[in-house]
Amino acid sequence: MFEFLFVIGLILAFYGYTVIKNPLTWGDQGRDEIRPENWKGYVLHNGQFIMYAGFYLAALAALDVIFTFATWLYVLILLGGLALLLYPLCHWMHEKEGKWWPWPKHKKKK
Repeated sequence: MFEFLFVIGLILAFYGYTVIKNPLTWGDQGRDEIRPENWKGYVLHNGQFIMYAGFYLAALAALDVIFTFATWLYVLILLGGLALLLYPLCHWMHEKEGKWWPWPKHKKKK
């Protein structure tokens, strides 16, 4: 399991770094919901999030080899780290776009 998580973490970190250096790598994900003047900042924040999440995942995988964590402690660290990683993106979205969630909400047809 360590090898899989470590490789996935490094791939995410590389992809996030690539998005930061070349925002066109991100594509059009979410473009319809973001104002054009905020698009570059949105992509950069997402790239940073993916890069940090990848580094975090790779570090947890490496620590898993060194130490044998109890399952509950591993889950708490993982959830706490994800919460810390997601907060800056949500805060930025709320400041720039006036909403916390960047993806469109589909209304149910009755």
